[in-house]
Amino acid sequence: MVFLRMVMAASIAGLSAFGCDENEDGELFGDSTRLYFHNQMTQTTGGSSSDVNVDLFVDDLSTPLVDDRGYTETGSVSSDSIELDDDSETIAFDVRGSASGSSLISGPINKTLVAGSRYTVVLMGDTTLGNQQLETFRYQDVDVASGQIRVRFINTLSRLSGDELSVSVPGGQQLVSGLEYSDGSSYVSLSSGSTLQVDVNNQTQGVIIDTVSCSVSSGRSYDAIIAYTRFDSADDQISLYCQPY
Repeated sequence: MVFLRMVMAASIAGLSAFGCDENEDGELFGDSTRLYFHNQMTQTTGGSSSDVNVDLFVDDLSTPLVDDRGYTETGSVSSDSIELDDDSETIAFDVRGSASGSSLISGPINKTLVAGSRYTVVLMGDTTLGNQQLETFRYQDVDVASGQIRVRFINTLSRLSGDELSVSVPGGQQLVSGLEYSDGSSYVSLSSGSTLQVDVNNQTQGVIIDTVSCSVSSGRSYDAIIAYTRFDSADDQISLYCQPY
């Protein structure tokens, strides 16, 4: 019996060493592809919060992977798992209104996913403007030194879709420039305490939009989503929602 336990322990250790990540609760991901879905679709004229509740379909266009997801007002969301048939595979995505059942993007759209990877999946756009998009941002697994964070910024400010953003440390270093609507920046590394605070600037118009922040932990990577604070916020009411990895 002791020998059997030792073999089982060695097998689990081997899985952890070869191709298996762990989530924050210490559970093994294995080779499954993990999707972290953020709904940042807005509706600025009339309506209620339920009008932006959506269902996310991935591969199976009959059964939603995520159902009735409201506007995301947090950085950290739970992940959903899909299994791919190959090392990489082109998968169909669609997003439909939970109440109407109508597609909210020009879809279904195809995205190529890599087995065992993790992705931030972001729905953005304003229903009034009709510029909804669904984008996937693959996490790049790189060790981050203690006392630092690694961050990538994602611009979801759909009502400023003709302008470019820049992101800087308050009163100091510019981190990102020329960030267009629906795009993600390259990763940048920063010294960090418990909070990431940045100025978000409308680079095209030469004005600061707001100073925003999110909670962080050193030694980790983040997708920092620049978004409207609520589904019906004014253009200058923005937040930074940081998805940890």
